[in-house]
Amino acid sequence: MDIKDYLITKIRRVLGIVDTLDAIDRVLHTQKRECLQEILDLIQSGSVVQCRINQINALAPIDPLKVYKHCLVIGDKNHFSFMIETHCADWLCSKIDYGDVVLDVGAAFGVISLPLAQAVGKKGQIHAFEPARKTQSFLKQIIDLNQIQNITIVPCAVNDQPGKAEFLEYTPEKEFFWASDVSTLSTPDSNRHRQHESYIVEVTTIDDYVATMNIEPKAMKIDIEGFELYGLQGAKTTLDRYHPYLCIDIHEDVKTGKSSLLGVQPFLEALGYDVQMKEHTLFCTPQGAE
Repeated sequence: MDIKDYLITKIRRVLGIVDTLDAIDRVLHTQKRECLQEILDLIQSGSVVQCRINQINALAPIDPLKVYKHCLVIGDKNHFSFMIETHCADWLCSKIDYGDVVLDVGAAFGVISLPLAQAVGKKGQIHAFEPARKTQSFLKQIIDLNQIQNITIVPCAVNDQPGKAEFLEYTPEKEFFWASDVSTLSTPDSNRHRQHESYIVEVTTIDDYVATMNIEPKAMKIDIEGFELYGLQGAKTTLDRYHPYLCIDIHEDVKTGKSSLLGVQPFLEALGYDVQMKEHTLFCTPQGAE
């Protein structure tokens, strides 16, 4: 800060107008963000736009971007810019290197896969598990539009046993615009009152997939709507053998109705993981690792 800026700041503090100016800035910032959200809603379905997703320049279909309109940020004058679950993306990217293999289990539209793909580079691999058909279609479109070569879509759900199961893909409604982000395997307590499609999907375990593909995952992101513990139980051999870093979105357990953390934390600690909970995300580091 030069002497001019220092004096201006000093005078403002003396006059007591700093808080007022800051408040005006916040109001203008909010108005600009709301204006961008309205513009986003007006863009015709099926359009493709240039944007930034978690600091990655990308072409993307407008429809999935509307799901994340609450994640719009102000800054880029030329493009829509979204910061989505960046605490997860940033942490994972800090744990992986060029050439690594990462599993994105519950990839949705690929908002975490994109920065991961950039971090592991051309010799690395991202395996993006996404069973929801419409969501999977948008993910493929984003990959194709941006000519990304190191993301492989795995059209399977993940659980503790392989097989086939009913899947509910929720579709966006006015008050449920994020619906496609919470599609899930069917359970007796699944919400069938929301607008949805139901169909049968392939189910795999992480252990089966890792063995079949002959890969060594360095990290995994897991966001599977209450099936966290069961997905991890189906990954026990992989966790024992490769000790990948884990970033897990914690939900209400589909069987107990309680937080899945109650089962996930002791399960991982018994396998030698240090865990730290921040908001709804569990960060899991193999003991002895940085």
